[in-house]
Amino acid sequence: MLITFLLIAMIISLVALYKFLPNRKIFYYFCASLVIVFAIAGLIARTQQPKESMDEAQRYAILQQQKIFTGWYTNYQKDIDQLDRNWKLFFTIIENFNSDNIDVETLHERLINLENESKIEQVHIYTLKPPPDMGEECNLLIEEMLKKTQRYCDAQTQTITRTRSAVELEIFLSAQHKEQIHMLENIIIRESPTGLFTSMELTAILNYFEVPDDFQKDKDFKNEVVNQP
Repeated sequence: MLITFLLIAMIISLVALYKFLPNRKIFYYFCASLVIVFAIAGLIARTQQPKESMDEAQRYAILQQQKIFTGWYTNYQKDIDQLDRNWKLFFTIIENFNSDNIDVETLHERLINLENESKIEQVHIYTLKPPPDMGEECNLLIEEMLKKTQRYCDAQTQTITRTRSAVELEIFLSAQHKEQIHMLENIIIRESPTGLFTSMELTAILNYFEVPDDFQKDKDFKNEVVNQP
């Protein structure tokens, strides 16, 4: 009823405009603008379909998946923290050498130890899998997160390994300190990973777990995941 009334009112308004506007071009431009506005509004309405309502069984299943994912993500975050620790330690070692706080032998020894730790973590990263009892859509997003994590870990480990290998070369050992610093900087620039960017997948996963008419629980769940240390 309301839509019919609005259509009639619009038609009457258009007739009045056509009759009283002194310039017909203005009227035609106005009509064209209306068509464009309604077309855009129709496209937006079609793409923003509301979430389907859930019965209690579906709601319970989603809430259980939230709990499973939260536990999995907590453990996953520990691995990310380990990668961060290794990377920070790598730059600390390099900075200590650049500042002349350690010699080449100490640099080499610390890089060997860090390389071993990094390879252990690399093997562990490749054992990570999505948690059980997740939906297919959620599994695909988690798998993409893990692939990005693996690629990041690979690049990190490769940077450490190639730096350690460079320190063993005769050309490095016989070079002046400034030249050695320059060699290390070149390796870091070429090999270092750009970063681990999984926010898009994580956001999609959090949206996947949204439960209609359960706003507060959804908010608490998102805060619990996003605000983990």
